[in-house]
Amino acid sequence: MKKAGIIGTGNMGGMLTEVLIESGAVPEENVVIVNRNKERSHSFLNKFPQLSIAESISDLINRTDTIFICVRPPHYETIYDDLKNHLTADHLLATITSPVKLSDLERLPPRRIVRTVPSIVNKTTQGPLLLTFGSKWSEEEKFSFREWISLFSEPVEIDDTTLRVSSDIVSCGPAFMSYLLERLIYAAVSETAISFDDAETLAEKMMISYGRLLQQGHYDLRSLREKVNVPGGITGKGLGVLSKYGEGMFEDVFRETHRKFAADQHEMQQIFQKKAQK
Repeated sequence: MKKAGIIGTGNMGGMLTEVLIESGAVPEENVVIVNRNKERSHSFLNKFPQLSIAESISDLINRTDTIFICVRPPHYETIYDDLKNHLTADHLLATITSPVKLSDLERLPPRRIVRTVPSIVNKTTQGPLLLTFGSKWSEEEKFSFREWISLFSEPVEIDDTTLRVSSDIVSCGPAFMSYLLERLIYAAVSETAISFDDAETLAEKMMISYGRLLQQGHYDLRSLREKVNVPGGITGKGLGVLSKYGEGMFEDVFRETHRKFAADQHEMQQIFQKKAQK
């Protein structure tokens, strides 16, 4: 990837910009960004002074060969014409927006279209990144792209049938787990004499070590729970409460995320149909 362009530097686009540079996947001077908020774009220069800011999407396209679209579904309508008019068959076009169908993007000039759904954990230059290739890649090209994207993630190839639930686990999961930990901390403070800072510190240290237990292969999720849950012990009492109140909770979470996903897909289809008629 000689020159990478990022359209949209919000939470995920901004993280992707940082990790591309910090991992060495793309030299700082070969990264070009553009954002609706000019002030946000220029804030990146404080950390990456050799990075370039494009004046427009067309300017970014003309200066790069690999382009990541990091905007929310409604914003595709405002960028579509620039993509159609300035991209070429030689560009590699990646979208991080899960409701966008690759078949719709394949109406655009680039031959190589790919979906790369990141997670905030990629900030560590590790962690899963969901990967789905378009229909026009050679096997050699796929291998090369996987090798490159492995510089800052652990790519996991999926198809559209499990896209939403995979994204729920990988991309939304860190927020879900953070919320549950926050509830654990607030409850500890409310019900006992522990301070918020102490409870938060203990929870963070526990989670860091918990991840290492899994990473180093000492346990899987089930065996770890069983190891801590000594028969007749205190952990079992707490798990009984969690089982009582957790019943059906994540089923509802998946139903809600899938409803939102379906609505976003419908919105994207309308945008692409409208553009195709012009």
